[in-house]
Amino acid sequence: MMTHLYADTVFHNGFIASMDSKQNTYEAMAIKDGKILSLHTDLLIKEYIGPDTNVIDLEGKTVLPGFIDAHQHMFNTGFNLLNVNCDCSSAAELIYAIKERANEIGPDDWIIGWGYNESNFTHDEPINKHSLAGISNPVFISRYCLHTAVVNERALQLANISKDSQVEGGIIEKDESGELTGVLKERAMDLVKNAMPSYDEESLKKMLLRANEEYIRYGITSVHETGLGFFSGSMNEFKVLQQLQADKKLNVRIYAMILTDFFDYLNGMKLQGNFGNEYLKIGSVKLFCDGTLGGQTAALSSPYLNSDSNQGLYMYSDDELERRIIDAHEAGYQIAVHAMGDAAIEKILLLFEKALKKHPRKDHRHRIEHAAVTREDLIQKMSNLSVIPIPQYGLIYEMGDIYMKVLDEPAYNYVFASKTFYDKGLQPAGSSDSPVIHFSPLHGIYSAMSRKTKSDTTYLPEQRLSLLEAIETYTVFAARAAFDEKIKGTLEVGKLADMVVLPANFLQFSADQVRDTEVDMTIIGGDVVFQHERSYHHG
Repeated sequence: MMTHLYADTVFHNGFIASMDSKQNTYEAMAIKDGKILSLHTDLLIKEYIGPDTNVIDLEGKTVLPGFIDAHQHMFNTGFNLLNVNCDCSSAAELIYAIKERANEIGPDDWIIGWGYNESNFTHDEPINKHSLAGISNPVFISRYCLHTAVVNERALQLANISKDSQVEGGIIEKDESGELTGVLKERAMDLVKNAMPSYDEESLKKMLLRANEEYIRYGITSVHETGLGFFSGSMNEFKVLQQLQADKKLNVRIYAMILTDFFDYLNGMKLQGNFGNEYLKIGSVKLFCDGTLGGQTAALSSPYLNSDSNQGLYMYSDDELERRIIDAHEAGYQIAVHAMGDAAIEKILLLFEKALKKHPRKDHRHRIEHAAVTREDLIQKMSNLSVIPIPQYGLIYEMGDIYMKVLDEPAYNYVFASKTFYDKGLQPAGSSDSPVIHFSPLHGIYSAMSRKTKSDTTYLPEQRLSLLEAIETYTVFAARAAFDEKIKGTLEVGKLADMVVLPANFLQFSADQVRDTEVDMTIIGGDVVFQHERSYHHG
């Protein structure tokens, strides 16, 4: 006689939006061994309830597939949560926060902070080494974009940076008299980072666990870690991820990319693309082509408005960039390239095309991270080459006002062209670039729907997405961008039971309502890993 298969957990009395190709909805779900066993009506799901089944009443709330952040930096996010918060409204407030930290630590300890954005200052106040002159500790504070930093004189000395120092792919800023200002851009930051104490494995673990704790509060069940080695400059990051996953201390599932500087290490391990399991997988090689729009280092086809000649900069020579892309493509990896400006995107698409002609591959799913400034011809080429754009909708809110000040009209008209990406079938994957902006998927969805900036200006309203379209980018499309569509991204029988529970009638919410929504519950592998203080009925 066949034993009946009872579920470990049953959720009922809800509105379960599967996000599958037919947009099916259900009242109840049964879960067994971390996967979806059945989706049905409340009445029919009862056959899966046994004596040991945990039964949870959803009380009419909405269930969606767990959110997937397709571009973020988990180590940096955790690190910043543990350090000085520099998201201040004035330079004076920022300096005060740094001095407070100096009073808590030893005189030789580094003060590290992140998140300053001079456009948020109530007064036009510069942040440079002179601002930090009264602090004897070495100081390193990163701009919110992670592409610019300010250091004090002590840090410059420890890094042996003088006015004669030079660095390829970076800028050591000087004033009109040729003196150092303490402002470092792009690879110039590495000169100071290399002089800072290295982070041991325990420190790296604390960062990950801190980020994990916050992510699950916002309904994030999976992330794409865009560049192992980016934070610490070492492959200890991979080792730490393996240890935490093996010890089952991380809830969030991770699709990891290896920074191109460690490609030889990766290739030496003879790992194939999508190596790993449903908790931790390596599938991509990540590299940088240009910088950022806010820092005016993204590579554009025309100069920034406040400059006659500045069109951004590239991180590599053309030959070096081509070599790195061809090598990774030939080895069978997905390639993810940071490219924000249209000139950088054009360069990368030409190299992808060259790699594909040299070594044809049917399902490469190469990605352009950010894809901030595009043109119609570039969007068409992305479609022709099956390249996936990975935009950050939240940057419209955070930086849209600045983009309008620094970009000429052609560039302005194609910033995060999310609706065009969607309609052209590019399947853009939603992301935050945390800690550059907050990791909340709901904030990203709000920004995709509203296209509002901080000044309440609507930036390119024709590029707005509907609520369902925006959700699809954070679920279905984000799963596909990591070759994970067979196991996640939708709620279907046999797939991982990764879900987020939101208020009743969520799919009818306006953009403003989405922005103000709080996650009720986050479920990963059938386990409730976060639950809001609001109670649920079990039994």
